[in-house]
Amino acid sequence: MEEHRETAQPKVLLVEDDDDLRVAMAGCLAGAGFDVTLVATGADAVRAALRDHPQVMVIDVMLPDSGGLGVAEALHRYPELERVPVLFTTGLAAPAVKALLAPAPVLFKPFGRRQLVSAVRSAVERRPPASHAPAAAQ
Repeated sequence: MEEHRETAQPKVLLVEDDDDLRVAMAGCLAGAGFDVTLVATGADAVRAALRDHPQVMVIDVMLPDSGGLGVAEALHRYPELERVPVLFTTGLAAPAVKALLAPAPVLFKPFGRRQLVSAVRSAVERRPPASHAPAAAQ
């Protein structure tokens, strides 16, 4: 199930299977001016990312249908998504996860609103420029 909130701000794909946390995180990000698409599974993440072309993806490490790292790798196989930064979230132990996910940034649960918004803003700012502009419609 996908939910989408429309604004003219940077697009964020939020992939989190915990319903309450997903809604709370989306509220924080939307309140900070981001256009947030919410999904709960890796499969939905791929569909939403291909449709919405987010500027950053926030992905939970533990998802019901796949691991967050696998989802990020699958998304980055698409040329239009390969340069989109990923921010991982997890409740798993820090040292093992940091080593596994490096160099991607990781937010460890529980995290605060300011941490989330700051991390997403940083990811948007560090996004590399597109390698080519879309062709003009004729």
